[in-house]
Amino acid sequence: MKKMLLFMVTTGLLLTGCSKAAEKPKDETTAQATVSTEAEATTEAVIETEAATTEAVEQTEAVKYVYPLPDTTMENLTDAILSISLEEGGVYVDDTGKLQMDVTIYTYDKFDMVDIANLNPGDILVTCTDEIEVNYMEKTVSSTLYINGGLKKDGIDLITEDDGIFYEIGFSDVKNWYEIGKATFPVSTEFEGHDGSDLEKGEVEFYSEDFLNDSIEHFNFTPHNTTIRVEEGQVVELNRRYTP
Repeated sequence: MKKMLLFMVTTGLLLTGCSKAAEKPKDETTAQATVSTEAEATTEAVIETEAATTEAVEQTEAVKYVYPLPDTTMENLTDAILSISLEEGGVYVDDTGKLQMDVTIYTYDKFDMVDIANLNPGDILVTCTDEIEVNYMEKTVSSTLYINGGLKKDGIDLITEDDGIFYEIGFSDVKNWYEIGKATFPVSTEFEGHDGSDLEKGEVEFYSEDFLNDSIEHFNFTPHNTTIRVEEGQVVELNRRYTP
């Protein structure tokens, strides 16, 4: 009888042990399934992130920026032709007896014709004051390019004079001048002035001393009508032209 009881107890223990051993793989399978699910979710998130990053990079690379050509700066004025404005009293004799000219220097944005020819909707046109996203364009037979409807629709007008350069114009076809700085130049003893601002009189010559004795008629020197030629740091010539 004792042997029978011992056999039953032993058998029960063995059955109990097998039962617990059989449950272990079930737990491991569940854990593995959980880890696998989390790994798949992480992988999908990484793939989605990489796809979004790639798309953003592709969109960024697709956007083309068109910049103005290099132009006059305050560092290259020794030998140059400059568009300027000149105020009354701006030409004077300094304490050393040397004639000086105080001017304000201007320029305007100039764009290469090839860059403009390759301009497409979505590109960015960079000007001195703004970055303009190009939505649509219209070119006329007069070589004027209307961007985003042109001035009349809050866009811009670009024009070329068949010299390989496009530039922005405002109303009345006036160039969009902007100031780059002020400078004082000695006036050469060989200075020459040419004034063609009065169509009835034609071109009139004048000299540096005419600034000092109030002989200049209609003192109106602006970047729209006036340029100076500087050689070796001195003003050798001033030209004023007619503007409508």
